[in-house]
Amino acid sequence: MNQINNRNNLKESVSKYVTELFKEKLPDWAFYHDLWHTIETVKGCEEIGRASFLSEEDLEILYIAAWFHDTGYIFQANEHEEKSSEIALEFLIANNYQKTNTEKVIACIMATKISSRPNNLIESVICDADLVSLGKDDYFQKNNLLKSEMEMRENKKISELEWLKRSLNFLLSYKYYTEYARHHYDNQLKINIRNLEEMLKNYN
Repeated sequence: MNQINNRNNLKESVSKYVTELFKEKLPDWAFYHDLWHTIETVKGCEEIGRASFLSEEDLEILYIAAWFHDTGYIFQANEHEEKSSEIALEFLIANNYQKTNTEKVIACIMATKISSRPNNLIESVICDADLVSLGKDDYFQKNNLLKSEMEMRENKKISELEWLKRSLNFLLSYKYYTEYARHHYDNQLKINIRNLEEMLKNYN
């Protein structure tokens, strides 16, 4: 690869690289963790990051991390963040990207791990951007895609009752980290939680 000399070339190279990677290697079962989810996360990082008054340098780090954060799914679902970090690291080293910022990119990718918690503002931004769908009115559409993905990947049917419980528990467990995400997505998140509770009540 040629050395990347400026931000515009960098962004173009990153988006093109990951898009081609997904088109060529993403498994057939990836109904949710696909290119569109990645693009939504990238846009979320831009939106939340600018509203959080991040520097252009931090926004660049987030842009790279968001594009790479789910690339590990081409190899595996479990611990995919580690694989995503490896793919990003290989790309950034090949393109002589600054070492300090490379480390921040990797930290942002690892922060999206469900069991992790962000250590700073840029990590908080990518965590919220990765899960903006929880606080949107198309949540149930996206959640159905995730259910189909898990069923196909694991070759196992998930009952509607079990999925409703798992979905509710996950939404109840997540709190947006950034002020912007709380302001813009908390209300719909609460509506989605109420709808899940109602569906569970009616199911029983």
